[in-house]
Amino acid sequence: MDTLTVGTQRLIHLDLKGAPPKLTFFEKFFPFVKDLGATGLLIEWEDTFPFLQELIHLGGLSNSAQTSGAPYTVEEAKQLLELAADCGLTVIPLIQTFGHLEYVLKHVQWRHLREVEPYPSSMCPSHSETMPLIRSMIKQMIAFHSNIQYIHIGADEVWHLGLCATCSKRLLTAKHGKVSIYLDHITEIAQHIKENFPHLKIIVWDDMLRNIDAHILQEYYIGSLVEPMVWHYNNLETFHLGAPVWDKYGAIFPNIWVASAFKGATSSCQVIPIHKHHVSNHEAWLSDLSLHASKITNFRGIALTGWSRFDHYATLCELLPCSIPTLCLCLKTWFSGSSTAEIYSSVNKMLGYMDNPLQADVTHRPLFHYPSPLNFPGWQIIVGFEWFVNVRLKYRNIIDSDQMNTWFNQWQVLNNYTNPMQIESILPTLTELHTEISSLENFLKTHLQVYFYPHTIEELLGTLILPIKEHLRQLKCECEAQMTLGCRIRGHKRLNI
Repeated sequence: MDTLTVGTQRLIHLDLKGAPPKLTFFEKFFPFVKDLGATGLLIEWEDTFPFLQELIHLGGLSNSAQTSGAPYTVEEAKQLLELAADCGLTVIPLIQTFGHLEYVLKHVQWRHLREVEPYPSSMCPSHSETMPLIRSMIKQMIAFHSNIQYIHIGADEVWHLGLCATCSKRLLTAKHGKVSIYLDHITEIAQHIKENFPHLKIIVWDDMLRNIDAHILQEYYIGSLVEPMVWHYNNLETFHLGAPVWDKYGAIFPNIWVASAFKGATSSCQVIPIHKHHVSNHEAWLSDLSLHASKITNFRGIALTGWSRFDHYATLCELLPCSIPTLCLCLKTWFSGSSTAEIYSSVNKMLGYMDNPLQADVTHRPLFHYPSPLNFPGWQIIVGFEWFVNVRLKYRNIIDSDQMNTWFNQWQVLNNYTNPMQIESILPTLTELHTEISSLENFLKTHLQVYFYPHTIEELLGTLILPIKEHLRQLKCECEAQMTLGCRIRGHKRLNI
């Protein structure tokens, strides 16, 4: 097991398409994860990469990005790589080349390259302009990253394949149907990289390969072109790759990677990671790899993925600072071979927590029980979002309470048919919670601006805080209006608040 855990790469995935941190965060985060045992970074730049020339609209140098206060300038991106190098962290850039290309295909000038015209996720592999665009993106990405040994070309979750008029026509003669269209595209990209950048090794996500017959993969010589990164984010109870997958991959690919998740793989709008799920995912990987290790010729290592959005248009899920405790637990589990109470205790102590809060559900942790600063970058942000989770629970409990549904529902408010005795007890609760969420808003603004750009802060507050704050304000106004009117007769003129 040591060869699987200690003697291989341990990459931390940075999903920068959601809440990309400022360099002030990475200055602290990179040494932190290096000390934890990470060996490198899998950087998914997406729309934060400083594309130039004909691709400038795709990334952080576009007018829209600059207007919204988004990263990264060329200098910032270079400094990010320098910070990683200073910590001895290997960098592997990840650039999508088939699916998950919303950040490209949303633009008018590339809309015609969509496989399905209304949907911006998947690119048509048959269009004459597709490969020149992909080659240009790859060229800029590789040129920016000096001394890299690997490039990850994505190629996962191609939801729409063989559907446009040109691809549908190709299907009539394609030997293996949609599989041929997929593999033709991936192998063309891989061969282009091999010919122009022969020193680079190429990684792909494995999910699209998982159900392709072995003889077809061998027909395309895929094992000599790419290295699969086998991803699976389920916990121990629901983890199900199965022996046939390892039998096939072991026979075809000399080199294999795997990918777990330390955040962004449970709910698409999760705020604080579920520690137990992610730790269990790593236990499941350890078990599965131990069982099938003999089938793997060369195990390259693991990427601990940390997704920030489920796709380009999805809302933000767990922020990176909120996920550091989970990342620590996962790496410690990976090194030890299993999760134990001692691991939780050691991580709690290492991070500066009191009373082992990481073993409890976030909604049951005591708030602000921190007599001194915690020992990881951005700890104030996780405190803020733990506070938010508790405030949101209070809010939902009030809104869904019997008292509100019985004595202050919308029909009663609109018809001025309310009982002032009940309103007198509802109003202080609403006022208190409105005051609390306003305090929380100020707390989060103060600490988020240290590590995040304005466009991230605006999105977070607009998604999570402001809707609750505005609803509470509206309910307060309605309570006050009802108290002023003192109306008890059914059918009185309706209110317009």
